[in-house]
Amino acid sequence: MSQLTIGDRAQSLILSRRNETLKDSIQSLSHESVTGLIRDTTERVKGDFVPLAGIEATLTQLDAYRSVTAETGMIANHMQLALTSIADSAATLGSSLLAAASSNSPSRINTLGLDSTQRLNGAMAALNARMGDRSLFAGVATDSSAVAPPETMMIALDAAVSGAISSADVEDAVNAWFTDPAGFEAVVYQGGTPLGPVPIGPDQQAQLDVTAVDPAIVSMIKGLAMASLLQRGVLAGSDVARADLAKRAGESLASSQTAFAELGARLGTTEAGIVNAGVQNDAQKAALETARLGLLSVDPYETAAKLQEAQTQLETLFAITARMSRLSLVNFL
Repeated sequence: MSQLTIGDRAQSLILSRRNETLKDSIQSLSHESVTGLIRDTTERVKGDFVPLAGIEATLTQLDAYRSVTAETGMIANHMQLALTSIADSAATLGSSLLAAASSNSPSRINTLGLDSTQRLNGAMAALNARMGDRSLFAGVATDSSAVAPPETMMIALDAAVSGAISSADVEDAVNAWFTDPAGFEAVVYQGGTPLGPVPIGPDQQAQLDVTAVDPAIVSMIKGLAMASLLQRGVLAGSDVARADLAKRAGESLASSQTAFAELGARLGTTEAGIVNAGVQNDAQKAALETARLGLLSVDPYETAAKLQEAQTQLETLFAITARMSRLSLVNFL
């Protein structure tokens, strides 16, 4: 019975093709062994990329939300710190003003007038707080300072109270100036309208709409400004009237604390919402990454065994090829 054989050239081509196949297999298995993921995604999903594409798209969206929540959380935290510094400073000053008014000490009231000016400057600086190049209390005008320098406001108040002859007159004039649309909001505020809601997760938004013209903030600045007038010589010559103005300023600051605390609580609620959104986003991301891993992962033990088998086959092929290359007619005979 005749035996079918192949020629040397054909045999060389077969060995070469097998060599390339084994090398490709080793390269793929090495990649899978290192990454833990299938190299041929098309084969794994059988050409149906819809579930995988959906997972990848959601993961990309969650990464974007992660950046937004991180930035928004930092903005809310910086705003809260600024408000806390204003509230603490105003509370201390308010108590001191009420105590000084009761003591009827002109020198003490004069000293508190200077202290009030410094605390007003600090409060206005806090309202101009920035995070990077972003102004925190200027609304949509994030590239602008929220408020003008304190001296701009005090010059306007000097004119507003110029005809006052009693502490009640001064208080009425200050209240009127802060209430008038042509007063604080027009002269001092340099920002824009409040910011709109910021998306921080699927169907979740954060509202950071606090500006320097929030009523709670304006009320606090009004009390500080009223006390600062003591340092500018208002009601000069009447220690009684100045003591009463100190009392009125202290009462104004005290009455502003409740609304200011509510503002801080509202901002704190927003901060908590941002944190919760970040936690939910991270949990969803972890679940999706697990699902993606389930679609694309490989068994490390099975992959290692296949890799070892392919390497052994390649070594055997090299040995056969080397032996065949040493064959000669003399050895055959």
